[in-house]
Amino acid sequence: MEIFYDKDENNTYQTIRAEIDATPEAIFSYIGTTEGIRQWFPQLSFRQDGNRHQLLFDLGDDKYEEMDVLIHEAPEHLRFTWDTGEVDMQLKSTGYYTELIFEEKLPYEFGTVAQDFTGWQFQVGNIKHIAETGEPRPSEDHDFKAAEDKVAEALEKEEGEGEKKQDSDGLPE
Repeated sequence: MEIFYDKDENNTYQTIRAEIDATPEAIFSYIGTTEGIRQWFPQLSFRQDGNRHQLLFDLGDDKYEEMDVLIHEAPEHLRFTWDTGEVDMQLKSTGYYTELIFEEKLPYEFGTVAQDFTGWQFQVGNIKHIAETGEPRPSEDHDFKAAEDKVAEALEKEEGEGEKKQDSDGLPE
């Protein structure tokens, strides 16, 4: 996996690129359906309410964060709101593998940007693992604190340094 960060005056951005040994159709079944998404992110589900397509985050105690699905184009593109930010996932077949391009935009006031970016890095690795093996990767195999510290350090770089790249050491493949 390759991970890139960038900033502008209002937002912080994360881009993750992962090569997955599976078809776009197989991968999209894991990211674009409730049955699939719950295999790697059990708190998420999709809901269709008339013309409104939503992604629900189960907070427990019958409380849900409702996020709007902005694009749902099987088998290549999914975009949805994520709290005050936005998540975009695109699948591109190369003929040999499928590239998952994950992009997240979070405003500075989000508060836990490094923690959120770290969580999504794990989940993108989890998507790759489940698409290639049929099994989710156990979260206890990942050192979230060390990964979050690495992300926070990368995000604290001086403004104007441009896009920053972080390798995927310690992140699931």
